[in-house]
Amino acid sequence: MIVRDTVLLVDDDHTFLKTASDVLSGIYDVSVACSGDEALALVGAGYVPDIILLDVDMPKLDGFETLSALQKTEDAKDIPVVFLTSMTTTESELRGIKSGAMDYIKKPFVNELLLARVRLHLDNGRRIRQLSMTEKNKLSAVVNEDEFERLADGLSGTERKMLRLIALGYTNREICESLNYAYGYVKNVVGAIYEKRNVGSRSELKRLLLNK
Repeated sequence: MIVRDTVLLVDDDHTFLKTASDVLSGIYDVSVACSGDEALALVGAGYVPDIILLDVDMPKLDGFETLSALQKTEDAKDIPVVFLTSMTTTESELRGIKSGAMDYIKKPFVNELLLARVRLHLDNGRRIRQLSMTEKNKLSAVVNEDEFERLADGLSGTERKMLRLIALGYTNREICESLNYAYGYVKNVVGAIYEKRNVGSRSELKRLLLNK
């Protein structure tokens, strides 16, 4: 079975969502959100796409505010975000890039160029994560093994593997790619580790597990 990359389209224009979905769905698994709030709710509920295409001009949360909120969300901060918008001023484009978006694509888009740029950012995202994982593995020597064994006592083999990767700073997405597990499964196991060890975040575990 071929696993396709997932794309989240975020736009308050239903006609545009249909048009863009038709272009992308032949290659990717596409989900849509009609607002920034809806996109954040999807991510909060455990849906983590491989890339997000985000409109700027939306009611309530605009695209810039939505991106800022995504960057503060543990499960979403390493997802490539591309603005796909009819706001074509240089000021808006510059703000979009400075805010951390990978690209700024103006509507109306050319189908072939949209597909090419989505593929580019998906591939770049994978390369960046691979480099990040390589660098984090260099931290293995500073894991406090005595504390690791104490915290890992009673955990399953899978939980122990994930605990070590958390100590090295792996995100849930990086754990998925390292261990070849589904994202939802990783999130559930990580949550179980937090609960068993009575911590609320990665940072708490990392402080315990890394020699300072």
